[in-house]
Amino acid sequence: MSEEIPQTTWAKAKLLEKGAILVNDVKKLPFLPDHSTAGPSTGQDCIFLRLNDGRLVRLKLAETRSETPYTYNIERRMIQKEGRDLYPAKQVESLLHCPEQAFLNLDTNCKYHCKFCATPIIQSHITHRTLQPHTVTRIIKRVADKGLSCVALTTGVFSTPTESVKHMCGVVRAIRDEFGDTLPIGVEPLVEEEKHVDMLYEAGADEIKINVESYDPEIFAIVCSELDYKKNLRMIKYAGKVFGENHACSNIIIGLGEKEETVNQGAEVLADWGVIASLRPLNLNPLIETPLQKALNNRAQRPSAERLISHALKHKEILKEKGLDVTKFRTMCLKCTACDVVPQRDL
Repeated sequence: MSEEIPQTTWAKAKLLEKGAILVNDVKKLPFLPDHSTAGPSTGQDCIFLRLNDGRLVRLKLAETRSETPYTYNIERRMIQKEGRDLYPAKQVESLLHCPEQAFLNLDTNCKYHCKFCATPIIQSHITHRTLQPHTVTRIIKRVADKGLSCVALTTGVFSTPTESVKHMCGVVRAIRDEFGDTLPIGVEPLVEEEKHVDMLYEAGADEIKINVESYDPEIFAIVCSELDYKKNLRMIKYAGKVFGENHACSNIIIGLGEKEETVNQGAEVLADWGVIASLRPLNLNPLIETPLQKALNNRAQRPSAERLISHALKHKEILKEKGLDVTKFRTMCLKCTACDVVPQRDL
């Protein structure tokens, strides 16, 4: 690696390599842990830590030392390893799922069964909840004076993608009616038709996230067996056209057994479409780890710090070449940055 990497970026990458941290006294945390109801971290308690230069990292609260060598000492505001001080850090409040954002899951149920996602597994243990537009605006009002800078919406698909998109559009319009243009709105839907993208844009969404998940078609067919790989890419490309450069993004998961060049190729193709990739380290949630490993012949593995840095550096080159700018993103993961090593922000 020819580029000099900031020490805190290495620190963040090392923490993300494990994805978990012990806390010396959870009851003394200044802010309650965040508890996800969507995606790979469903059912897990997490905290956000800001390193001393401002870099942000989201880590699961570990239950045993076997999960992580790192401990957060609350009193000393210090991340430690084997009793040694490593990185000064302080917990940051998760406003609604992440700092400074109201990131809301509109539907806790999902009929799809992507193998890296714990939502379909845990949904049988929780009450099905669909947030109606008036409820969403009420929730946003409750946190509006606590440093809120934007709104982000995701959703499970309880009935059909069309119905989920219609519901999300209704929520977007309600937010616009209540708050005008004061809050940027990002949306993370599952879309199957170009009109779904158009509907969300016309409703007033500013940014969109449609996830690649894996750019390897064989891996995609295994982990997202109920979805269409080619159609998914077409929807992402179309979203880049509708929302414009620096306003569309997409997760590419690292750790499903893909080749290094596949990740880089996926990030480059997205950039050609004006879409910025979020290179997301795989979360091996215990709820999904065994079936995921079985499906992938034990190839699933959380990526090393070196791998995360390497891909982020390559992605940085791609973004520069294509004239894209992560710092212009105003919502969702590229605004938050806590789960990934993000080019143009972390290095």
